[in-house]
Amino acid sequence: MECKIRKLKTVGLRQAAPAAVSLAWYPPALRKTAIAVAGFAVLIVGVACIFLPAPSVLVIPLGLAILAREFPWAQKVLDWSREHLRRSWLVVRGRLAKLA
Repeated sequence: MECKIRKLKTVGLRQAAPAAVSLAWYPPALRKTAIAVAGFAVLIVGVACIFLPAPSVLVIPLGLAILAREFPWAQKVLDWSREHLRRSWLVVRGRLAKLA
């Protein structure tokens, strides 16, 4: 009697996970979600600071700067506000120079 020995293919932890179960999307999505939560939280605090005795002028741009790391619309709003602030400062500086 001859006994044939077959080698069985073992499934171990060293094999790669199937593509449907792959978590390749997880780190970028988690990062974007974390930045969105942090940015909107700071932005909401900044808007609340408008009505409270706190420096909302500093907190709102900080929230927009956090959001601008992941969202192009926030970068556009931040750029627009910077440009508007520069123009306003030039007008105020010009009027102060006339007074002096």
